[in-house]
Amino acid sequence: QLNHACVVRLYDTLEIGDRVGLLLSDAGTPTLSAVLRETGRPHLDMLERWGGDLLEAVAYLESMGIPHRDIKPDNLGIAERPGNRERHLVLFDFSLSRASAGNVRAGTTGYLDPFLSLRGTWDLHADRWSASVTLYQMATGELPRFGDGRSDPAAIADEADVDEHSFDASVAPQLAGFFQTALRRNAAERFGTTEEMLRAWRE
Repeated sequence: QLNHACVVRLYDTLEIGDRVGLLLSDAGTPTLSAVLRETGRPHLDMLERWGGDLLEAVAYLESMGIPHRDIKPDNLGIAERPGNRERHLVLFDFSLSRASAGNVRAGTTGYLDPFLSLRGTWDLHADRWSASVTLYQMATGELPRFGDGRSDPAAIADEADVDEHSFDASVAPQLAGFFQTALRRNAAERFGTTEEMLRAWRE
């Protein structure tokens, strides 16, 4: 039922012997993770575009009532659009989307909302958190840091260490403000919806 340019498409199911295969659209090569490893953080124009792609995908999933539960650079392909050949992000791998809401450990460490265990059940803030961490990694080349960087963020009182000097100087104050909201410990103090995040990102 999903049909969005920034989300992988399921075209058909195929029976191959006693197995069932999924015929999917090509999410693109390489992954965002590979690009970040090989070339570092993208230039501002790509950061703007790819950040918009990611938040559009998450907002679309939110509108469809489908969680992802494992948003991270490894699950984002980079594909050329037909026609203009612009490179855009495409979100794939929905293998955790049906994990139970009570399973607050489903996901990938570093991208999984560390404060989800304090809330006791999965919620929409968790996918927004994973998207925010991915955006932060795109903008800085690093994952967000809490306290000494070794302690469990949920076990300490510190907010995320968002340093303006980590960002491109031309947009540093705006990006710092964005992430200071997006990465708040208290989910009620974060952006209320992904659409709100997307508007703030574009600004």
